[in-house]
Amino acid sequence: MKKLTLSALLCALTICLSAQIQLEHTYEGLALKRIRMDVSGEKYLLKQYPCHLFLSHADHTPFGEANLLSGYGGCIEVLVSEHLLDSDDDFEILFNWLDDGTWLDTGTSVWNDGEEQQISSDGPTLVLSEFPGLQTKLLIGAKVQALPGPVPEHHYGTYNRLERKVFPVDGERYVTYNWKNFDGFHFYNGDHELVKSVNLPLSHFDKLDLVTQQYFNDDAQYEFFGTRPADAAVDGNSSVAELVREDGAVLFLFPCNHAYISALPGLPDRLIVNGYSVPDVKLQKIYDAHSLVLLHTFPFYTERIAADSLTGYYVRYSPQKDSLWLYDDDFLQVKTIPTMTGANWGFGFTRNRFADNGKLEIFFTTKNGPGLNDTKVVCIDEDGALLYAFPEAKSARVDQQPGMDDKFFVSYRDSIQVYDFTLQSTGVAEVSTAQHIEVIPNPFGSAFEIKFAKAGDYTIRLTNTAGQLMQSEYVENAARAVVQTGRHLPPGVYFCTVTGAGVQQTLRLIKYE
Repeated sequence: MKKLTLSALLCALTICLSAQIQLEHTYEGLALKRIRMDVSGEKYLLKQYPCHLFLSHADHTPFGEANLLSGYGGCIEVLVSEHLLDSDDDFEILFNWLDDGTWLDTGTSVWNDGEEQQISSDGPTLVLSEFPGLQTKLLIGAKVQALPGPVPEHHYGTYNRLERKVFPVDGERYVTYNWKNFDGFHFYNGDHELVKSVNLPLSHFDKLDLVTQQYFNDDAQYEFFGTRPADAAVDGNSSVAELVREDGAVLFLFPCNHAYISALPGLPDRLIVNGYSVPDVKLQKIYDAHSLVLLHTFPFYTERIAADSLTGYYVRYSPQKDSLWLYDDDFLQVKTIPTMTGANWGFGFTRNRFADNGKLEIFFTTKNGPGLNDTKVVCIDEDGALLYAFPEAKSARVDQQPGMDDKFFVSYRDSIQVYDFTLQSTGVAEVSTAQHIEVIPNPFGSAFEIKFAKAGDYTIRLTNTAGQLMQSEYVENAARAVVQTGRHLPPGVYFCTVTGAGVQQTLRLIKYE
């Protein structure tokens, strides 16, 4: 039986270059997203006009397809599952559609067992409301439908905005207000019984529609935050950022043009207020979101970003977006990054994805000519060194989802390419090359063998593409290990992570029938 060494495997995947990304698949179409289905896990969903859907497994092999017919203008929002509507394992689809009627009608339909059924035609988009320990509900505008089903449960009114929340003190609540004839915010329990209404004597109180509890205060009162029109412009600021408690106490008030909460994974929340110090002179204030303590004032606008879950930055762009200035969490300027000439947009930030050197990486779209194909996506590091270029690409994004490996999507005029990162860490990590580890065989059937570089203690973890742990073993003072998976694992792609004796390496394995 032929032995496949890790170095040969890496050469096959990266064409024997030191590249940190590898092309996995090219999809012919313009709309692609990665989803997690409730039974079979990771999938790719490709939508072609008007609404012909193609589903693929995590390894890009075909899974299924459906041609949805509701609405002349095609589908807008699509949710694919297996057990949301019924208990069988066949896939099912909930989707919004767009019609070409006089008012550009929209609605919601379900597709199940090959049959399509309209469940709403009054326009609002669908929201799947899932909370641990609570029944999953489908919200269509102000309508609540129970799942499996969907089974109509309650309707809060034609002109009502609706949100389902779980508060730290009060638990499950439906929060609603009438946007046409506002008469306050109304709070209903899980049985749709009214428990409280709050209507403060503030102009445009309905604009303070970020409703929280114990986010800014330790008491049990509801908090209302947002940006509402100012009664009179102040220094060129047409709005005010305001936080008010349900008893009317004003906790925060500042003139602005726009304000929002910046919540980045792994980093503290920040309240960011954009406005003017005097007319046409920009001002940005950064507050700790929970304590409302002012941390810094910038005399310009910045964008808060996180290249990983460890470090946050504030990015200032030049007017032409041909240079970037980076400020750290202490608001000190740490880097000036030249990008490229021409028009630049669609900036994204990563670290240890395109190069294994710990430097910040910036990818973006640049255009240097008048033609439709005069765009390209480039990736540079914080010193301006070019790492990758994708000629004629329109845009790119990093797709990050819990329990899945990160992917890099590059969009062209008629196709989308999916790249895998050979480095899947989120921070600076030391990874052994371990180029002479042997995997026998790969692909495998019911077992595979790993030969280590030297004898030692190793932990072996086998996970599927959804990030679920399928098997774990620990071996002591071993130079080799045989992993018996049996026939219970379905065929597909798996990841084997070996840790110990100075080695930390993840290998991609394929299981056949």
